[in-house]
Amino acid sequence: MTNMIVNKRGSSPVFLSIILASLMAITLSLIYSARQEAVFSVADGAFNLAGNSVMSEYDFYVERDYGLFLLQGTDTELSRELKKYLSYTLSQMDGTVVNEASVNAGRFSAVSLTPVREQILDYMKSVSAAKSIMKADGKGGQSQNDLQNRTLRHGPTITSLPSRSIPDKSIVSTAEKLADNLKKPELIFRSGTANYMLDSYILQKFNNDSCAADTNHFFKDEVEYVICGELSDEKNMKKTDLALKALRIGLNLQHIYSDPEKTAAVAAAAEMITPGILGTVTQLGISTVWATAEAVNDVKLLHKGYKVPIIKDKLSWAIDLDALINGYDAEDGCITPEIDKGRNYLDYLRILLFIKDDNVKTGRILDLIQINMRKNYDGDFLIQECATGISIDGKVNGKDFIYDRIY
Repeated sequence: MTNMIVNKRGSSPVFLSIILASLMAITLSLIYSARQEAVFSVADGAFNLAGNSVMSEYDFYVERDYGLFLLQGTDTELSRELKKYLSYTLSQMDGTVVNEASVNAGRFSAVSLTPVREQILDYMKSVSAAKSIMKADGKGGQSQNDLQNRTLRHGPTITSLPSRSIPDKSIVSTAEKLADNLKKPELIFRSGTANYMLDSYILQKFNNDSCAADTNHFFKDEVEYVICGELSDEKNMKKTDLALKALRIGLNLQHIYSDPEKTAAVAAAAEMITPGILGTVTQLGISTVWATAEAVNDVKLLHKGYKVPIIKDKLSWAIDLDALINGYDAEDGCITPEIDKGRNYLDYLRILLFIKDDNVKTGRILDLIQINMRKNYDGDFLIQECATGISIDGKVNGKDFIYDRIY
């Protein structure tokens, strides 16, 4: 009986020891778990900070000159930078093992045009209209006097241009179609739309035949390059002028057919040349020649700083039919109408930009950035080696950390 009592009393310390050991194990487990959570929390912050630090190494000149954030470097180089930044925080923490830390920029390559276009639109939203858009009188840029026509002949630069693989349509035929379907031209100039902001960016950042955005750029006629895609200023200007003439011929024909005086003059001239049934065919020919002569004059006026309305009236029409038939002398290369009103050269460039595909425009923006960067700052600069963001894959103490960083 006594032994049984002693055994019962001796079991209490054993029971308490078991409970205490369990509590200590639980406590140690909680401490370890808390420590791990602390490590993971620090690691999360370290990866975020390191990723932001890598992203902060964007190309300074591209950001300064074009307002775009492009990160340059191979995955190996960017991963090395990430590990360097991580080591500042995690190398001093005992029991912390960085199993993996790598950067991949492939999904965010700058040759993927949508992220670049979104950056452009964000940039245009962030700046005031007064600073971001050239004045309508074309005096928002620098003088073109110091610029000369240039041709790009460097093979490696040409083959690496981002827009080379993007299909494009003839700007001349597209302009002809626009003339037949331009019902509401005011929509082209409605500010705030994505198309308007993208075109405003092009007119702001790049040279054109009216004024220069930066005289250190390679091409003299960069906006015309965006429109036409030729590798020389001369070819881009010729094709731009052809597109403007094609546009103006269609619009001028519409005016001739809508003006009773002009249609009567055409009919009278046709009757004198080919009386009878063939007069109808002659009328079409005379109208086309008249509209073409006016279009050629329109383009000359635009290059001289005059304005040309999209839809003409009697006062803005320059060439008289009798003068056209009998021959006329154009003072200073062109005939000026009674009044100077309408749209200037920059406005007509905006019209041609309006009918260009967004991918073509964005690709050629990147072309020009690459060309100018290689000319002025880095002879080896390539857009295809740049990114608009990165993916970060990390593992610390067996826990995965995955992030995307986008400008």
